[in-house]
Amino acid sequence: MTSSPISRFSGTDRRVLLVAADRATLYLARGGRVADALQFPAGDEGLTSFARYLAAAPATPITLLVDVVEEEYRQDTMPHVFGADRRAVLGRKFARLFRGTPYWLALAQGREHGNGRRRDDRVLLAALTRPEVVTPWVTELIMQRVPIVGIHSLPVLSRELLKQLGAKGQNVLLISVQQASGLRQTFFRDGHLKISRLAAMPRPGTVPYASYVTSELDKLRRYLNSLALSSREGPLEVYLLSHGDMLAELEQECRDTDTEHYKLVDIAQLARKLKIAADASTPYSDMLFAQLLLDAPPREQYAQAFETRYYRLHQTRLGLLGAGIVVLLLSTAYSTLEFVEALGLKQQALDAAQKANFYTERFELARRGLPPTPVAPEDIKQAGDVVAALQARRSDPLRWLTAVGVQLTQAPNIRLDDVQWTVSVDPNWIPGATTPPESAPLTRDPRYTQYEIGVLHGIVTPFEGDYRAAIARVDALAAALRAGKHAVDVDVIEYPLDLKPSSSVSGVARETVAGQSAKFALKLVLGVPNGLHKS
Repeated sequence: MTSSPISRFSGTDRRVLLVAADRATLYLARGGRVADALQFPAGDEGLTSFARYLAAAPATPITLLVDVVEEEYRQDTMPHVFGADRRAVLGRKFARLFRGTPYWLALAQGREHGNGRRRDDRVLLAALTRPEVVTPWVTELIMQRVPIVGIHSLPVLSRELLKQLGAKGQNVLLISVQQASGLRQTFFRDGHLKISRLAAMPRPGTVPYASYVTSELDKLRRYLNSLALSSREGPLEVYLLSHGDMLAELEQECRDTDTEHYKLVDIAQLARKLKIAADASTPYSDMLFAQLLLDAPPREQYAQAFETRYYRLHQTRLGLLGAGIVVLLLSTAYSTLEFVEALGLKQQALDAAQKANFYTERFELARRGLPPTPVAPEDIKQAGDVVAALQARRSDPLRWLTAVGVQLTQAPNIRLDDVQWTVSVDPNWIPGATTPPESAPLTRDPRYTQYEIGVLHGIVTPFEGDYRAAIARVDALAAALRAGKHAVDVDVIEYPLDLKPSSSVSGVARETVAGQSAKFALKLVLGVPNGLHKS
């Protein structure tokens, strides 16, 4: 199982370092599956070999798995708190229970029942009481700047093995043999780790294997009974992992009783279920736990923050690399689309240029056949534009006459004799005049593009010599026109009676004089908004 295939592993492979008291086994994985292993003995010689390996191998992340005797467990309770408060409470507990070790962890295992009391959390406190078993390997990894994913406990990892075995009983005892450490017995109650015991395993062939395992099982059973850890509501389910002759010995030795049920598990079959690439025809379970650690590492682990700093940097580097690849792919895709679009635009430009040349040639051919003209084509185009602009501003007096006619229907005493009408951009213009009037000029309204200006001449009829009444009717007509829509100005140019201070009045009031009439002249200016003129 052990070899030195350093060159066969790429920088993307993952590694697990199983640390025991007298050796460390490095499991190498290809495609996430354990494929081979390297062993390093404890002591200076093994650490020197380990350092040479790290210097030559790619600095891929390593996860440590610890399986040593010096791991203690304590059942305890603590207040139901979170965050910094929880860390402070656990720190005080570990400082009191496990002195001199930085490696400790806490497993939450439910809460106390109420019964009127505070419902505290039940926790299992675990610690490595001899950190010097682990620190030499960790120190070497840090010196080589190898990313450390975490430092995990093999008994804690055993919870994942229960899921693979389908063990759901109230009282479960998992027994396995590790080549690096020995006989491991881990007890679970309701799926929670309660205690784990590691015993030295004699050299194969020196003692009967099955008898030794059952004798160690009797010791643990008496210990569980003394601590009252096992539940009396169900039998003890014992899962034994082995292979080959040792598994056959266990089948002869283990018999089910009312209080104990044995389930023998072939390691080779379980290895195939876990898709382990290496040969697992062995009674040892080391590779199983290495593969489980790669597949489902527990959240609880022993590593301190400074020991995993290179792994955090490694994750950051991978994140930046992934982000760079995504940006590169998006940029490439965007550039490709832009390039394709540019090719399309270039092709359109070439087609347009070809069409322009085609029509230019046809135009030149047609122009040569035309008779010569005294005016240049540019001047003709300019004149056409002027005509089009004038045509767009052309108006007729219909709108102006409509506005006047509506008011005349309301004034039966007014008779229209003559109308003068024009269109101008100057609201002060008078139809028929050569210059604007001398009265105060009107200011152009920005709402209007031009003005319809008309002067209507009429008389007040019947007229019986009452100029005051005639003037009033003219003023009423002017006021009505002034209230119309778009009316800019209404000005009475001539009243039936000249009201200027310099004029004189003669005649008999309220007496009809032959030949006299109440004539008047009135100017109406309507604004033409843009879009209202007719073409």
